[in-house]
Amino acid sequence: RLMSVANAKHTLFIERFCMTGGNSPVGYLKAYHTNLYLSADPVKVREALEEGIAAATMFTPEKMTEVSKTQLRVAFDGDAVLFSDESERIFKAHGLDKFFEHEKAHENKPLDHGPLKGFLEALGKLQKRFYDKGQRLDCPIRTYLVTARSAASSGTRALKTLRSWGLEIDEALFLAGAPKGPMLEKIRPHIFFDDQMFHVERAAEMGTVACHVPYGIAQRKGAEAKQKKL
Repeated sequence: RLMSVANAKHTLFIERFCMTGGNSPVGYLKAYHTNLYLSADPVKVREALEEGIAAATMFTPEKMTEVSKTQLRVAFDGDAVLFSDESERIFKAHGLDKFFEHEKAHENKPLDHGPLKGFLEALGKLQKRFYDKGQRLDCPIRTYLVTARSAASSGTRALKTLRSWGLEIDEALFLAGAPKGPMLEKIRPHIFFDDQMFHVERAAEMGTVACHVPYGIAQRKGAEAKQKKL
């Protein structure tokens, strides 16, 4: 019945499918060559991330914003999502000024990859099929980088990192710490990924399907704060 609904109502063509009887499906993800695992269960998401699989906890808003029916729009945060949390660690430990100094000094050194780099690569391969046919402007997939980094002081390293990986991002939005909500409202992505629950919650409140990537220093800081409250 589930497959019938997916194929008929949502016009999805699903061939690979597994039923685990309540057990975690994480063990099968690598065998399925999974590019992205989404779940409402944060425990399973963490298991998948520990196995090196791109994963996120998905939050579906009660009332969803209307999105494009002809183009899939995917928005990513940068640090601890596409990139490692290296720079975020500097910011958390030493403050904003030291963060800017660090990024300037390491501008030409690519950041290590984050948990969703592989998913961006998979999207890029699909996009290339259209680019090779001369359909770059009509490509049905569009990607966005929506980051709190500023363009002048720390954005250059992010762009150079993507270039060193051989990856493209269609639009890069450097907000210099400004709220992400207004930009997401303009983009109207089908899905948005961020490592900080604050941004995820705000996006979901605006009607965006938002996904939390529980990776990096921000998660440990959050856990420590909860422990202090207890």
